[in-house]
Amino acid sequence: MAETHSPLSQLADISEPPLALGFAFTPIWWLLSLVLITGLFYVALRFYQRWRFYAAKRQALQLLEQASVEKNAASMFNQLIKRVLVHYQPAHPALSLNSKQWQQWLAAQQDMPLPDLTRLLYQAGTDRAGTEQFYQFAKVWLTHYNANAPLVTPQKETSNA
Repeated sequence: MAETHSPLSQLADISEPPLALGFAFTPIWWLLSLVLITGLFYVALRFYQRWRFYAAKRQALQLLEQASVEKNAASMFNQLIKRVLVHYQPAHPALSLNSKQWQQWLAAQQDMPLPDLTRLLYQAGTDRAGTEQFYQFAKVWLTHYNANAPLVTPQKETSNA
């Protein structure tokens, strides 16, 4: 008798491919993610550069707080404003103005009242109200200064002789 073999015994087991557990990006998604990461890095770099650029202004505001208790606080406030202006705009024409024109230029920058700087800076004695008013003005001016002060110079006084 002839042996009959079942065709099922000759079949091999079915092998399934391994299950893909990871998610694979297509090349376009890799490109988009690279562009997004580059854009985020650029924005972060620009914010960091801006933060570093305004470091002198932040330091001046800190020194302004410390100088408010000094004896000659008004002259220190004036020096801080000029130092910040020199740092960001070294060739600004307001830096070469005399004290009266400097006061007019400063007064044109803000809507806040400004005490008489000639009296406040150059007279002996301390004017607490004037110093406090100049402190408030200097704080607002430094806070709102954006490293681009206008070049408007005050009108020169004419004498009728």
